[in-house]
Amino acid sequence: MFSARAYSFRQKSRLAISLSWVAGYTNVIVFTACGVVVSHVTGTSTMLAKAAAERSAHEFLLFGGLWLSFFSGAICSALMTETARRTGSASKYVFPLAIEAVLLTLVACGLHGAWPIEHASIAIKEAIACTAAFAMGLQNATITKISGAVIRTTHLTGVTTDLGIEGVQYLLWFRDRLAGRGRHRVARMIRVSRRHPEFLRVLLLASIFCSFVFGAGIGMLMYFRFDGVALAFPVSFLLWMIYIDWRQPIADVREIDPLSDRELQLHGIVKALLPPEMGIWRVLCAHGGWHKPPDFEQWVDIMPRHWQVVILSLSPLMRFNSNSLLNLGAAARKLRSRDRHLVLAGVTPVQYQAICATTTAEVIHEQNICPDLEFAIARGIDLVRSVAEKNSRSDRTKTELMTGTRRIEESIN
Repeated sequence: MFSARAYSFRQKSRLAISLSWVAGYTNVIVFTACGVVVSHVTGTSTMLAKAAAERSAHEFLLFGGLWLSFFSGAICSALMTETARRTGSASKYVFPLAIEAVLLTLVACGLHGAWPIEHASIAIKEAIACTAAFAMGLQNATITKISGAVIRTTHLTGVTTDLGIEGVQYLLWFRDRLAGRGRHRVARMIRVSRRHPEFLRVLLLASIFCSFVFGAGIGMLMYFRFDGVALAFPVSFLLWMIYIDWRQPIADVREIDPLSDRELQLHGIVKALLPPEMGIWRVLCAHGGWHKPPDFEQWVDIMPRHWQVVILSLSPLMRFNSNSLLNLGAAARKLRSRDRHLVLAGVTPVQYQAICATTTAEVIHEQNICPDLEFAIARGIDLVRSVAEKNSRSDRTKTELMTGTRRIEESIN
C-alpha cells in the first residue's frame, strides 16, 4: 500500500529516486519535441508573466494551459488518493501512477504519430505538452503525499537548496565530532555516518538529483534513436511498480475502535474494561496475500501522548526482514524513552522467531510479545497498573521529601 505512514525512509527513498528519472526523462523529450518544459512550473510561470506583460495572447494561453495542466494533475492525484483513503482502498496510490502511465502512453503516441516533429502543427505540440504537464503534476502530488510533503521528484530547485543546507549541517557535525581526536578517527566517523539522519538525507537528495539528470541524459539519447516510442521505457517502469505493489503491498497501521471491532467483541471485551491509558492499533492490509511491514517509527510519532501502553496487533501474513525488525526495535526504543510500553499481539511462531533472532526482543521484552489480542490486553492492563503504582510511589516519595524539608525548615526557624 502506497501510504505515507506505511513507507519507511528507505522505501520512500527508493520510490523517489525511481520516479525522479521518469520526470527527467519525460521533461527532456517533451522539451526537445515541443520547446517547453513540463516537469515544473517555475519557468512556466515566468513565461506566463512575460507573455502577459508583452500582451502576447498565444503565449499567454500556452503557458497558462501548461500551468493549469500541472495544477489539474495535482488536484486529480489528491482527489483520487483521498477518495481511496476514505473508502478503505487496498492501495491508495496505484491508480494515480496508472493514470500517469496512460498519459505518458498518449504522449508517446502523439509524438510518434506526428514524427518528424518539426513538421507537426503547433496545436499538436501544445496538446502533447499539456498532457505531459498533467502527468508530471500527477506524479509530483503523488510522491509528495507518500513522503509526507518532504520529497519532490519533478524539479530540482528545492532538492538543490536542501542539499546545500543539509550538506553544511552534516559537515559541521562531522567536524565537531572529529575535533581534536586525530585523523585515525576519520574511518570510524565515516562508518558511524551511515546511520546519521543528516547523512542519509544528503545521500537521498544527491541521489534524486543524479537520478533526474540521468533520466534527462538517457531520455535525450533514446528520443533521437526511437522518437516518441522512447517513452515506452518509463511507461513500462511505472507498470512494473504497480505490479510490485499489487503483488506484495505494504501494510498500514490503524487504531482499533473498541465499540465496533469484531475481534474485541468475540472475546467479550468492551470499551469500559479498557483503561484510558492504553491504546490498541492493528496492522492492516486489504490485500489477501503476503505483505511488507509498515514504518513503525513514523507510526510512533503520531501516537497520542496520554497513552502509557500501546498494543500493536500484527497481521499473520506480514513478513519481517532485517530492516523492518530494526525499524520495529527503533520504534520500541522511542516509546521506552518516553516512558511508554509496547505490547505485540497476534505474533505467529515465524514472526516470533524472527523477532527473537535480533535485539528487538530485548527492547520490547519477551513477556510483551503475545500470541493473541486477548493476552496482549491483559498484559497491557497489568502494565498500566504497574505504571500507576510506580507513579503513586513516586508521588508519595516527593510528598515525604517535601514534608521532611518543611519540618527541618520549621525546626531551624
